[in-house]
Amino acid sequence: MNNLTKLLLASTITGMLFLGGCSNESEAPDTDSHLDHDNHEGHDHGDDGHEDHNHAEEEQDDHGSEYDLGSVTIAGTTLSVKMGEDIEPGAVMHLDIETTAGPEPVAIRVWIGDQAATGTLKSKAMWNSVDYHAEVEVPSELRPGLSLWIEIETADGERASGAIPING
Repeated sequence: MNNLTKLLLASTITGMLFLGGCSNESEAPDTDSHLDHDNHEGHDHGDDGHEDHNHAEEEQDDHGSEYDLGSVTIAGTTLSVKMGEDIEPGAVMHLDIETTAGPEPVAIRVWIGDQAATGTLKSKAMWNSVDYHAEVEVPSELRPGLSLWIEIETADGERASGAIPING
């Protein structure tokens, strides 16, 4: 084997090793991750920084009172949506989104406004081992008929959206 062939072979193997670790997929809700941190065997959190509170008394999403916004069915998946506090112009709304029926989405994006997301930013909801959590910007002007839009990405890569009215 000549030197050029050896170099090409080594480069190919190295490239495959680096690219093998890359993934463009969202983390599936059923996969184990550090967010699902029930098992504390083999390591110790110690007492550093924990003197002033008790983790057993904490709640997972502590955004004050939760309000049920309702449910929406998108591409065969039914989602139940709760918001963490009152809607305030220009504030950030905290959302908890739970799949109650149908296939689990690969990704969920949310925004407040019209279906085309005109003048708004879409926020991606993150899986937190119980449900999806998202933070979405509330427009500075609360117009009548304002809706929370939810877009899901299905396992086959299709995207579909639906809305829940949030402002009469």
